[in-house]
Amino acid sequence: MRIPGISDIISKRLLAFLGQSNTKKVLGVLIFFSITILIVFSNFNPKQVTLKPDEVARRNIQSNTTSVIIDEAKTEELKRQAAEKVQKVYQEDTYALTATRNEINGFFSMVNAIRAAGEGNNDKLRELLESTNKEGRNVETKYDANQMAGYLGNVSPEDLQQMQAASIGIVQGLMQKPATEETLESVFDQAAKQIDQLEYSLQAREIMKITIINAIKPNLVFNKEATDKAIKEAMDGVKPVQKTVKAGEIIVREGDRVTAEQISTLEQLGIQRSKSYPLTLIGSAIFVLLTFWLTIEFVRRYYKKIFENHMLMLLIGLIFILILSFTRFLTVIKIGDMPDINVLIGYLAPVSAGSMLIAILLDNRLAYFMTMIMALYVGLLTEGNQLFYAITAFVGGTVGIFQVYRLNQTSDLARSGFYIAVANITSILTLTLIGGNVTLNLILTGVAIGAVNGILSAVLMIGALPYLESAFSITSMIKLLELSNPNNELLKRLLMEAPGTYHHSLMVGNLAEASAEFIGANPLLVRVGAYYHDIGKIKRPDYFVENQRGFDNPHEKIAPALSALIITSHVREGVELAREAHLPQDITNFIEQHHGTSLAKYFYSRALEEDREGNLSEDSFRYEGPKPQSKEVALVMLADSVEAGVRSLQDPTPDKIRNMVRRIIRDKLNDGQLEACDLTFKDLDVIAVSFCKSLEGLYHKRIEYPEIIVREFEKRREKHGDHDNKPAEQD
Repeated sequence: MRIPGISDIISKRLLAFLGQSNTKKVLGVLIFFSITILIVFSNFNPKQVTLKPDEVARRNIQSNTTSVIIDEAKTEELKRQAAEKVQKVYQEDTYALTATRNEINGFFSMVNAIRAAGEGNNDKLRELLESTNKEGRNVETKYDANQMAGYLGNVSPEDLQQMQAASIGIVQGLMQKPATEETLESVFDQAAKQIDQLEYSLQAREIMKITIINAIKPNLVFNKEATDKAIKEAMDGVKPVQKTVKAGEIIVREGDRVTAEQISTLEQLGIQRSKSYPLTLIGSAIFVLLTFWLTIEFVRRYYKKIFENHMLMLLIGLIFILILSFTRFLTVIKIGDMPDINVLIGYLAPVSAGSMLIAILLDNRLAYFMTMIMALYVGLLTEGNQLFYAITAFVGGTVGIFQVYRLNQTSDLARSGFYIAVANITSILTLTLIGGNVTLNLILTGVAIGAVNGILSAVLMIGALPYLESAFSITSMIKLLELSNPNNELLKRLLMEAPGTYHHSLMVGNLAEASAEFIGANPLLVRVGAYYHDIGKIKRPDYFVENQRGFDNPHEKIAPALSALIITSHVREGVELAREAHLPQDITNFIEQHHGTSLAKYFYSRALEEDREGNLSEDSFRYEGPKPQSKEVALVMLADSVEAGVRSLQDPTPDKIRNMVRRIIRDKLNDGQLEACDLTFKDLDVIAVSFCKSLEGLYHKRIEYPEIIVREFEKRREKHGDHDNKPAEQD
């Protein structure tokens, strides 16, 4: 039985969960993470084989790249030989002689103690001899233990003492020379020979042999740790034996039994799937996760607005996946029987296209970071000289960003492909020289691939740009260049219907653009925004002083409040025109914010003169706003006011211009119009200096020529009949 409302509750909870901003980000990251893993996994899976020693090869397996690999069999043999040549390391045992003497003295002390004990001492002496011989080297004697024990029990104390002294003397002589565990047998032989030369009884000499031989210890002790270290150093000092495997060289032939050496070669070439293949996939997933984390953290820290905008984060992911997909597709391309060319396909990765798209649509500094990330993936997805491919991709992408950093015309996009091609060719030739595998065919192929990469990147970027702009509602530099075209419908209307405003907008654009670069604003956005900021004046152009002809001023016939309403309404009417023309929001912001909430002072002053009851509200004479929200809009606001103010000066001398510029900027600041943007006092000073420089060049005085010079030129002209020889105006 279905419980009513359960499905509805689940649906609402699910929609609420998916509607959360963090949830969207997590889902987006998971989707792009999965796609990236699939691309990387598809690169590893089909290319490798799994062969075992003594297995019969079912097909020819050849190298796809020219690589230098290590001959592991020969290298191991050389290491083994080096290890065998290492001599064992011994450490001197300074207590060996003392310990030997102590054992000999201890033996004779026990003998004396047993003799002193009285009857029944022969059995104890026999046990002492047997234990001494068994604990040590078990010396073979001509007499049994009972006979030697009887001798020890009956020998005089003087003879026993002489035996002890002679034993100590022999030991001291023998142990002055180095003795190791391996050389002890020769030491024993020398000890036996010296004992046999003594003029003692046979039984005494045999007892001395047992005592001395079982007491002697090596004075050089084997140091295993030092020896192992010496062996390791010797083996590490052996340089690997290298051999070059050419692209197209057959490693394993069909029908042959696979050897361990061939498997080693295949593993080094990346053809043999190692036992750690699952670990390789895990490592790849961790690599993807790491790069994703770095990218997200980079954007979160330095581009918070982009990070909080889901559509812009989606745009970064799409560009990234697009470039990875193209790169993966190119690695699949194989030209039959041309391995030298196939090995260079990795240089075709169009990272530059992604770099330029990010730079144009988002930010050039973010593009540098993404170029580095995409270059790493190029190295991961390609085979052969992976580092070289990654370096070339990074160089090409960086040069592409340089070319689109500040676009002045759309032809710069096509020209960027040429510069990328030059950068790729230079990089490929340089890396080829570093690799040392230089042939004329390889150089020509590398040059061709570098050029194709530049063209491919430019074509891919130009083709994708308008679709991405439209889909994500981004005002790129290309869009701004299109809007700056005088043939744009709104600009043509402004020129025809409000020519004074059109000229004023051009002046504001030039004035603001000259300052933009110095304060970190976008000069192109400033210029285009200035072109459109007064577009609303098309509705009633004659009510604005720059469009009035003669002395007919319509404001003289209407009330100041109505005049202020007409003047301030050009902002709202401009926004309406912008939306009808589908202008980007970035441009609409200039129209909406370029006056902020400023006061229409002239009409407010007139209204104050006529207001006898004191009911006048200042708010009714202010623009609706909002105040400028960015450096670019604030810059156009200041340029707009400054251009109009300086134009009203009767005699615009440099001092008057400077005073006017400073006063207008100060008034805007004091009125709170700049509080919503991130302009600093230093920026305002830079802007003032730039404005003054531009306006002084525009309103400079011309040199007046003295009358005598004019008359002299007229005489020469009449004399020579040269009507073109007249004094030139100097700026």
